[in-house]
Amino acid sequence: MPDDWKSIVITLDEQLASKLARVRLVLMDIDGTLIDADHPTFENVVDQLRKLKPLGIGFSIATGRTIRGASFVRQRLTDIGAVLPPMITYNGAVVLSADDSRIVTRHLIDRAAFEAVVLRCRELRVEVLAYACQQYFDFFPQETVYSEGSARPEPEFNGMQIRFVKDILSVRDDFVAVLLDVANPQVRAALMADLSTEFHGRLRVTSSGSRYIEICHPRGTKRDAMGVLARIRNIEISQIMAIGDNYNDQEMISAAGVGVAVANAPAELRQAALLRPSLPSGRGVVEALRALRRAVRSQSRVERG
Repeated sequence: MPDDWKSIVITLDEQLASKLARVRLVLMDIDGTLIDADHPTFENVVDQLRKLKPLGIGFSIATGRTIRGASFVRQRLTDIGAVLPPMITYNGAVVLSADDSRIVTRHLIDRAAFEAVVLRCRELRVEVLAYACQQYFDFFPQETVYSEGSARPEPEFNGMQIRFVKDILSVRDDFVAVLLDVANPQVRAALMADLSTEFHGRLRVTSSGSRYIEICHPRGTKRDAMGVLARIRNIEISQIMAIGDNYNDQEMISAAGVGVAVANAPAELRQAALLRPSLPSGRGVVEALRALRRAVRSQSRVERG
């Protein structure tokens, strides 16, 4: 981290400052936004969030991760005394109440479309990871990840043990997300385009910049889930700041009152954002949160006269 990092200040024009002053909820992506392997600045972000509490600004998570995969961030935020509103998981397919682990909304993948995707992937020899999420009574949601083939010792990237089955089409479960593992970027882009066209209106096909194609229900978006949170908090979407770094954040960033794309985001996403920090990942989040605090405090001084 450069020595002059703390001196970086985003210049705010009057219109942007006005929009920032209205923010009452901050939504943050995790991978590539809150955390980055090369720049572990999560604690700096936590420090900024702690300073937002007296200003009456809430914050939560909007991630493509599973509930379990997001749990370490959720725990760290509750450690600082945050009372989190619901958090967005599975790219918006599942919204989870942070205080009692109750599923608020859940969008299941159409069964016929799921089967068609699996059959296509078998032809292409593309590995399928299928994620199911259920809640029984008041217990913590049960998450299961399935794949075809022989068992392997390593878990998937959320830390969940993969349940290998001979025929994934024989599994009857509540699927909320499917990940296709396609290492070749050209093949991945072509398959994404193909699936987006074929399943338009039936499936949402996106990517968070990794080797995976991410598939869910068409309403399983961070934008739709952001609307759910706004209704629960009794605020408008224009009062939400949404921070992200990749294509699965684009709808959320475009719809939010203040959309923020950190410096490591693709050019298209940066173009759609209202606020564009000069630094990547967590350091860019800190930039944005400092700008938010400055705008809100300035507005408070004006109102006090």
